[in-house]
Amino acid sequence: MQPLYKIFEYNFLYGTRLATAYELGQGVKIIGFEERKSFEVRVLSIGKNPKRTGLGKKSLQFLRSKFNRITVSEIYEGALPFWLKMMECGLVDELLSIKDGSTFYRLEKAGNREIQSDYSENWLLQEI
Repeated sequence: MQPLYKIFEYNFLYGTRLATAYELGQGVKIIGFEERKSFEVRVLSIGKNPKRTGLGKKSLQFLRSKFNRITVSEIYEGALPFWLKMMECGLVDELLSIKDGSTFYRLEKAGNREIQSDYSENWLLQEI
């Protein structure tokens, strides 16, 4: 895997919030919201690169070097296994919500309760 080069950072208004975007080269881009030493990922795109080549993980390693806490919101359902794996690897601290069309679901750690879920026995989905 080639390293990500040409890191380009810029900010723009997203509604009433100031978003931060990182273009990491090779078509890889991260968009989210920075607050002190925390970053809320809204978009992680590997562009036209093939999946499962490590570019998503490498981009999160870049973020981890800059921020103490990384959360992810508005996760598309098909990408949830990737985000769960990144959380397991310690590159993401918390998954906040899943986006299913125009409906959002908040993810909460279920603790010791028995939960039936398609994603993981430790997660509870609540419609927002």
